[in-house]
Amino acid sequence: MLTKSFVEDLMYGRRQSPLFGAVLFALSLLYGALIRLRSLLFRMKLLRSNKLSCPVISIGNITLGGTGKTPAVIAVAEFLAKSGKHPVVVSRGYGRKDESQVEVVSDGRSLLVNAQTGGDEPVLLASRLPHVPVVVGSNRYQAAQHALQRFPVDVVILDDGFQHQRLRRALDIVLVDATEPFGNGKLFPAGILREPVSALGRAQAIIVTRTDKKESMAGLLESIRRTTQAEIFTSRHRPLDLVDCSTGERKPLTALRNVKAFVFSGIARPLSFTSLLTSLGVSIAAESVYPDHHHYQRSDLANIFKKAADARVNMIITTEKDMVRLKDLRPEGIWALCIELDVIERNEWEQFLSRML
Repeated sequence: MLTKSFVEDLMYGRRQSPLFGAVLFALSLLYGALIRLRSLLFRMKLLRSNKLSCPVISIGNITLGGTGKTPAVIAVAEFLAKSGKHPVVVSRGYGRKDESQVEVVSDGRSLLVNAQTGGDEPVLLASRLPHVPVVVGSNRYQAAQHALQRFPVDVVILDDGFQHQRLRRALDIVLVDATEPFGNGKLFPAGILREPVSALGRAQAIIVTRTDKKESMAGLLESIRRTTQAEIFTSRHRPLDLVDCSTGERKPLTALRNVKAFVFSGIARPLSFTSLLTSLGVSIAAESVYPDHHHYQRSDLANIFKKAADARVNMIITTEKDMVRLKDLRPEGIWALCIELDVIERNEWEQFLSRML
């Protein structure tokens, strides 16, 4: 049976299937031809890249799934604000009701829409960056123009923008997950690559994420260096604290010691979340995994609380992204783990950003 998990196992190289593998590979050849043609048309200037009146920093990846773009956007925006800049975050707002509409998620003073209207990741960005405007729209150039007209900003941070070549940028930052860098090495849908690995050559900076989960980095770093002249940095996802999804109350990480928990998430890579919790001393008694960007219903909450009760846990834990999708349901007794991107070479990283702008 061709299930989603079966296809994902094929794409990540966790299992083999001569028949379905051949079908997916044939489709990947067509996909690859289309994206190579698109890149060629941009290089020949037959497709136009629009330029804004201020610098654009793109933060993206070349794979499907979560590499840590949201924490990276937060880290870059916070550094720019600390340096005296006035950034705005522009995102597509994947999974919201109407992705074609330009929507102001935050005006830099208050959150204006919920996750269904603005998208879960933009709403999370707005919550973590209370003084930074966040604007969404599938046409990122149009969304950025709207932001520049409405807000006194001097730099645009393009969330998940590496493939969005219609908007010219001063800096391309690409994230690579150390634990699942390129899957089986094949293009979508045979693999998880959105572009060939050689596309890293367009980037000026590579941040390898979750390096603390990888025993040896030498081989991966060497393979990246063979494809690009970009500066390479390493990072980890550092847990900060816990926040109550209903009240906003915060608890330190020490509250997780010897906790027996029910854990749920609707993110691209749930294993990275559960392994982080385990490293903090959490005993996971039961778990539910939902599709990425899942919109929770009251029936989901009832199921979560029932499973938690059956497992006799003393805490229910989810992710920040799931928290923003739960807000309208006002869930009580659910805690979200907050994390940040910690670049190991912090001084060199900040000097690089300052130099590029």
